[in-house]
Amino acid sequence: MGRHRLGEIVELVRQGIAIEVGFGTHSLEALLWVAESVEGSVYVPDSLHATPTGVGFSLANPPLRVGAFGSVSATVDGEAIPPDGVRIRARDGEPWRRGSELSPEAPFVLGPGDPTQVQLDLPSARVGPRAVIRLELRSVAIPPLVWVEVADQVRTAPA
Repeated sequence: MGRHRLGEIVELVRQGIAIEVGFGTHSLEALLWVAESVEGSVYVPDSLHATPTGVGFSLANPPLRVGAFGSVSATVDGEAIPPDGVRIRARDGEPWRRGSELSPEAPFVLGPGDPTQVQLDLPSARVGPRAVIRLELRSVAIPPLVWVEVADQVRTAPA
């Protein structure tokens, strides 16, 4: 685990303790419920699946979430995926866009309610029975960084 990641975890623990001391355990439980609800409205449950070159999954993109993203990056179990190994598309039948093709001038655009499919090539082309995926999308507007992190069982075929 890198020093930067450890610092993030320590800061998260510090903030959790401050919330518990200031507002009580019920506040932490409510925050966890909100986080799980947000994750459930973005990541399509059970969609993480093996592909011939890595993994794929789907995002639901609820109707109120829209944006134009000038870059995308991802990690699988902490391993960074090269931009050329990240493919993303909105809706079935749309062409795939590689992370290396995105820029502020040629962003990936999400419309209201458009489901999003993501495929990540793993250098080893192997994935275990579970994986932790972090997908970061850099917006050309505000907020500058939008990300989702999920941990799920890897299925052998798309759900």
